[in-house]
Amino acid sequence: MSFGDNGIAAHDHEALKRRFEELDKNLEQALVAAEDAQAEASMLAEERTALQAELNTASRRNADLEARLAKAERAQRELALALRRAESQLLGVHRSEEHLNEELRASYEELQVLAAELEEANTELERRIAERTVQLAESEATLRLITDNIPAQISCFDRAQRCIFVNPEQARFHRTTREALLGRTMREQLGERVYARLRPYVERALAGQAVTFEDREPDKFGPGRDGWTEENYIPRRAPDGTLDGFFTLVLDITERKLAEEALIRAKDAAENANRAKTRFLAAASHDLRQPIQAAALYAHVLRASLASDPAAVEALGLLKACIESLNGMLSGLLDLSRLDAGAVDVRVVDFVPDELMRRLAAEFRGIAQVPGMDLRCVPASMPVATDAQLLERVLRNLLSNAITHGTPAGTAGRRGRVLFGCRRRGARVEFQVWDNGPGIPEDAQNSIFEEFRQLKNPERNPTQGFGLGLSIVTRIARLLGLEVSVRSTVGRGSVFSVTVPCGCSAQQPVHETAPPIDAVQGQWLKGRTVLLVEDDERVRRGLTMMLKRWGARVVDVASVKELAAVVPRLRRRPHVMLTDYRLPGGATGGTAVELVRRRWAVPGVIITGDTAPERLREASSLDCHLLYKPVDPAELVRVLVQAVNA
Repeated sequence: MSFGDNGIAAHDHEALKRRFEELDKNLEQALVAAEDAQAEASMLAEERTALQAELNTASRRNADLEARLAKAERAQRELALALRRAESQLLGVHRSEEHLNEELRASYEELQVLAAELEEANTELERRIAERTVQLAESEATLRLITDNIPAQISCFDRAQRCIFVNPEQARFHRTTREALLGRTMREQLGERVYARLRPYVERALAGQAVTFEDREPDKFGPGRDGWTEENYIPRRAPDGTLDGFFTLVLDITERKLAEEALIRAKDAAENANRAKTRFLAAASHDLRQPIQAAALYAHVLRASLASDPAAVEALGLLKACIESLNGMLSGLLDLSRLDAGAVDVRVVDFVPDELMRRLAAEFRGIAQVPGMDLRCVPASMPVATDAQLLERVLRNLLSNAITHGTPAGTAGRRGRVLFGCRRRGARVEFQVWDNGPGIPEDAQNSIFEEFRQLKNPERNPTQGFGLGLSIVTRIARLLGLEVSVRSTVGRGSVFSVTVPCGCSAQQPVHETAPPIDAVQGQWLKGRTVLLVEDDERVRRGLTMMLKRWGARVVDVASVKELAAVVPRLRRRPHVMLTDYRLPGGATGGTAVELVRRRWAVPGVIITGDTAPERLREASSLDCHLLYKPVDPAELVRVLVQAVNA
């Protein structure tokens, strides 16, 4: 570089130096300014932070104000809605007030009308009260007249048992005046002893319970002549319903009690007479059955021997008819005796009675086939619950009664008709037997059920029965709990009814029939040994002949004494023992059976003509069969076969 160039360089150096100095000043100023700016920036930052905090606070206040504003707006809307509702309600109230005013005006008018009617009613009520007062006075006078004249002692007591009313009869009983009894207590009127006996009834009446009892007054009418009273203690109530005392009503029932005692004595006498009658019939029937039994046995033995002689056959038929007539009457007596004694076993079953009705109708249709008589049957299909065999006895007797007594009398050309049917009556079945006979007067419709009572048979014609059928019907019905009734119109006919409970199933009743004699005699009795004990020679010979005809071997004796001598000599045990009940020396058939059974266990059959129910119970206790004289041969062989094969 040249010198000159050095001068320029120096000049530039100075310039640069000044420039540097200026720059340093500027830099220093800039640094000062920067420091000022930094201080200001710090201050601004602090201000910004403060402003940001204020802004946040303002934002929260703003949000709170907005929420409060929204709430205020909602409240404003609700207030507006409520205001509209209130305006609507106010409008309704105005309309209701108008309607109420109209109703009030109408009610006021009605009140005016009612006031007028009330005034009229008040006037009418006053008139009726006046009339009622007069009637009450008349009723009180009538009541006073009744209480003063009624043949009873009437008193009224308050809760303290002081007398506040008494009628003249009560005063006469105490032998004083009514005024003297008023105000006195019951204890003072009756005395301590009588009051102590009646006090429990008084306390029950004061507790609100009406009491009625009978009181006995010993020796009231003299020694041994007691008196009886019926006393009624009735609670007395005030108008508000509270108990404020009691009434007493005492009636003299001495005559009634004496009549009841006389009635009881008469009833006992009648029952004793009835028992005596039963005992008499039972004893008499034994003596009557003995010859009937012998006649029936001989008739049966003769039947096979007289087939070639028409006259003898006719005579034998008449003899059998007489025997059957006597047997029918004695059988009726036997049935009455057994029913009265309760010696009939009852077996209630459910069954359909159509087969029973058809069988009875077929049986009686043959009897009814006489000129001018028809029998029609309408069987039942609904089940009933009762004893089938006893019901058959009832229906059989009713049918027999209708056919025998239900034939039209004195009506030429009029056919007799009997209708046998039944119908449902709720939970019961009613069997009916209709006839178009002469009818039964109303005053005799109860008496026809008494034994031996026949309205149209004063001659006691045995072909018209003996008057026992309806009596047996009533006893069987009473035993089974059935209802028997009769309706009848004189000149038009009668209907007898028996009502039976309905059953639940459809079984058929078992109808036992005795097997034919010819079917069993050779098969079951041939070669069998029968030990016979019978004191009546005629009956013993008849039974022996009949048993031998059936092929049986017979060992017969006439008494227990002979039996005791024969039994040890017997080599084999008899197959069956047949004995009469009444035997010589006071012995019985039971005695004979017990004697034989000391050696062998022999089945026994006892025959008796005694209808007393004790015979049935005695035979049952010995496990023996019991037959009543006259014994039907078919029944005898059936029971003998049953005993042999038991």
